[in-house]
Amino acid sequence: MAKSKLGFFPGRGVWAVVLKEMTNIFRDRQLITTIVLVPVFFVMFYGFALNPSVEQVSLGIVDYAQSSASRELIATLTTSDVVVTRVQTLAEKNLVRSLLAGKVKVALVIPPEFDRQLSQGNLAELQVLIDGVDANRVGILRGYLSQIIRQYRYRNDNSPESSLINLQTTILYNPGLVSSWYFVPGVLGVILTAISTFAAASTMTAEKDYGTFEQLLLTPLLPWEVLLGKLLSIVGIILVMVLMATGFSLVVFDLPFRGSWPMFMTSTIVYIVLTSELGLILGLLNQNMLQAFLTTLFINLPLVQLSGAYTPIEAMPPLFQGLTLLDPLHYYIFILRSVIVKGIGFEMLWQPLLLLVIIAVGLFILCLYLFKLQKYHN
Repeated sequence: MAKSKLGFFPGRGVWAVVLKEMTNIFRDRQLITTIVLVPVFFVMFYGFALNPSVEQVSLGIVDYAQSSASRELIATLTTSDVVVTRVQTLAEKNLVRSLLAGKVKVALVIPPEFDRQLSQGNLAELQVLIDGVDANRVGILRGYLSQIIRQYRYRNDNSPESSLINLQTTILYNPGLVSSWYFVPGVLGVILTAISTFAAASTMTAEKDYGTFEQLLLTPLLPWEVLLGKLLSIVGIILVMVLMATGFSLVVFDLPFRGSWPMFMTSTIVYIVLTSELGLILGLLNQNMLQAFLTTLFINLPLVQLSGAYTPIEAMPPLFQGLTLLDPLHYYIFILRSVIVKGIGFEMLWQPLLLLVIIAVGLFILCLYLFKLQKYHN
């Protein structure tokens, strides 16, 4: 082997290996795309999606006063950069239902005597209800509302004093502001997504790596039977992992689990099937384990960031809020938090569960089509 004149400088053999590896990398279009374009994509993606600020929070209002003062207060709240009125109702029972369903994050109840108390210089009390599932946002929202009320009083009587209006804040579902009650269900959904997609993709690419994929195609079983067998084995193993992780979380983080176990189990099984089908599709589209790993990484990261597991969806730009509607992890985490923290049952969660079922059926049909396609080509 030729040696370099400088002892510490690589010789020709090393550069030959470098040239060979660079040639192989550039020949693999999928790998070079992943290495070069994917980091750029995610830097731009996370720059928009990851936003810890509290903006565009859905606000529900019960205005019993129906006066000029109450309407001006509502206008002050809705013209700020923090809250925007999306639900306005006079029925308090509808407002509570909206809070349970997550359609409203903050509720303001204006009493009938609000205008009279202000005009007489008496103390006017406003009731504020805040969804406390996301404990990290409660303090910020409460501070924003106090600031907006202070601006409202300053504009009306030209005085910085805001003692004439008292905010009676009630934190629902998580009065202790335990942040783990919000993050643990999200982390559980993220881990479940990562493990099930990669496990399913690995089982399919392993068949190709070991040379048994052709035998799988030639089996006398029907294609849907082959895929169902793979799905059942993956679902059984991962379901045990989910139950262990959930039990660990209930003990260590003192999660309340106020909902029903049947709803939790049903949604979890449907979601495991869904993500396993996604993994099988990625395994059918890739030729080896490395490609499957890179592809699942590319798919899972947007699913996680658009799910609301870590970043409130309301803080994302409108385009990314629209994209969350296509994210099955978003619906699953919503179900988990609703069941565990809020105690909501099937009567209010059937719609997101139905969407997960529809997506799962669609992915199974796509997986079946790809499997048959490779069977016919072989």
